[in-house]
Amino acid sequence: MMVSKYSVNEEEVNKIVDTMKKKYRKEGIVFDEVNSTLNELRGIITDDSYAKIDIESEEDLESFGSEMSKSFGRFYLKFKGILQPIKKLLKGFPLSDELSFYLYSANMHYSSNQYLALASAAGFVAGLITLIAGFFIGIVLNNILFYTVMPFVFAFAAWLFVTVILLLVPKQRASSRGAAVSIELPFALRHMSTELRAGIGLYKTIQAIASNDYGILSEEFARTINEIEEGADTSVALKHLALRTQSRPLKTAINHILRAMRVGGNLSNVMNDIAQDVSEDLKNKIRTFAQKMNFFSVIFIFLGIVLPVAIMILGAIRNSPIAATGQDLFRNIPLTPMMLLLFYLVVMPVMYGLMTLMVYATQPKM
Repeated sequence: MMVSKYSVNEEEVNKIVDTMKKKYRKEGIVFDEVNSTLNELRGIITDDSYAKIDIESEEDLESFGSEMSKSFGRFYLKFKGILQPIKKLLKGFPLSDELSFYLYSANMHYSSNQYLALASAAGFVAGLITLIAGFFIGIVLNNILFYTVMPFVFAFAAWLFVTVILLLVPKQRASSRGAAVSIELPFALRHMSTELRAGIGLYKTIQAIASNDYGILSEEFARTINEIEEGADTSVALKHLALRTQSRPLKTAINHILRAMRVGGNLSNVMNDIAQDVSEDLKNKIRTFAQKMNFFSVIFIFLGIVLPVAIMILGAIRNSPIAATGQDLFRNIPLTPMMLLLFYLVVMPVMYGLMTLMVYATQPKM
């Protein structure tokens, strides 16, 4: 029996369950509602590795995958008095509502509270480094505003930026795993179809996919095999696979499999049809993405090449001896050395970042 500090808050689990059910209903994927409330996701969220409440000691850090996570964990333990209130603040962020689910979906072995502890430590370190750098820059520029007010503004911005990015990482990784699953899915479904047509059972077919090189899809099927071997019913394990994987084609395929298991049907033909639909959908998305990138290349040439060169030329004219002789036309150009510094060190990086985010947001995802 688990000790109390590893117990699960059932209200939080219910909240996650309700949120995910609404999401899947909007996507048109509705599973049997026989075991409403906790049954669909209890096996996911209440697993031992996800039930731990916090980072209590060095022993809790041993299960962390990377050395960086362990370092931030040690930092959290040393400054827990400062960081624990920050962690509680982060827990109130809307981004934290589904954190437990997305950590499981991304196969990241942290509880939501452990991850929030690491995020609070990383954000604090980022803010502290930015604060020190801000004071140093202010002293170098000999500007009272830069070494009194601005360092704190930049430090808060750095803390907020790092924290939000870290809170988005589990969802992004879960989506990336879902996209990788969708790419491999047509080949895996045809493989499964061939084996089922040969008379091999569904369980053996799932094992075959888990043992072959289908990337993330093989990992997810291996997790399903582990659930079945631990005593879960095949339909329940497959339902968990559909719930945790951010791949709509896989959810559709599993929905058909579960329906065929209930009422009977030719799984082999169904899987072939789904594989064909997924392949065509991926081709259409790649074609649309290529068309968007043709237009984006024009925008990039203007914002990334033409605009910086034009600003540099105008700035050189504005700060040249010609402008200093009294030519109002040149003196009125607001491109002082400070403005040029802000443009190239702040505006341009933000612009490049936004363009990168635009490409990432429009790239094909299944």
